[in-house]
Amino acid sequence: MQLTYNNYLRGSGHGSTWQVDIDAPTKTVRSYYEETVTAAEMIWAQKTGKLQLCYSGGLDSEYVLSVLMKLGMEVEVVIMNTAYNHHETKYAYKFCDAHNITPTVIELDYDNFIKSGKMIEIAESIQCAAWQIPANMWLAGQLDGTVITGNDPPHMILKADNQWYLDEEEIIHSQFTYWKKYGIYGTPFLLSYTPEQMLSFLVDPTIEKLANHGFPGKLGTNSSKVHVFNNGTDFNLEQRVKQHGYEMVEKNEIFNHPDIQTVMSWKDKWLGSSDHQYHQIVKQLSIHQG
Repeated sequence: MQLTYNNYLRGSGHGSTWQVDIDAPTKTVRSYYEETVTAAEMIWAQKTGKLQLCYSGGLDSEYVLSVLMKLGMEVEVVIMNTAYNHHETKYAYKFCDAHNITPTVIELDYDNFIKSGKMIEIAESIQCAAWQIPANMWLAGQLDGTVITGNDPPHMILKADNQWYLDEEEIIHSQFTYWKKYGIYGTPFLLSYTPEQMLSFLVDPTIEKLANHGFPGKLGTNSSKVHVFNNGTDFNLEQRVKQHGYEMVEKNEIFNHPDIQTVMSWKDKWLGSSDHQYHQIVKQLSIHQG
């Protein structure tokens, strides 16, 4: 299975030389929901074994699960407990309870994950400067079906020039390296699986308004994407603060472990960002649109 459709997202370089090339859609794009449905159907058609969703409890994975349920696709919902992530997984358990879903729960002794050297081993093997990502990768490695994650949809930031940019971060793309290196079948990028999804998200009315400074004070797409997710659906997903699930680790002694500090020190070589000015990238990706 392709990690993104036709490898339309291609990262190269590291740190200051990191860049991502993005191919334009060849079909006229529809709403982001409709394009997500198409992406989910592509994955379903290629799946082997169970379709397994790593469900953090965040808004992104809740949207993915809502789409799969709407399509009537049988999915194994997998939740990882670390003793530090209840503030996020509580949303996952609440959603599962409300929809009569019995999740598969995988326990991770997070302190031992750090102290044993497993975290830094994974981070170094995929050249990742984010200490939070290896545990998520470890979880994907425990599964044996078609593994998907509700990873971030296209993400935008407001830079010092007061322009909005699509930013493709090297640490996020390091997940592709893990999927390839450890033979994970599926995709970590379901919310950006196709070029049509990429463009449809960027031209959604809410994102267009954001990019044209219609929401003063906004720092990025994390507070706007809920409107994209609800556009054209009956999901009624509720807004909540974007979290990575490791906030409580930062408040505990384990955060001072040398391995976490070492991974953080790699930011100069493995923490690149490929930034694409909003109006320019929309124009570039729209060359085949009617």
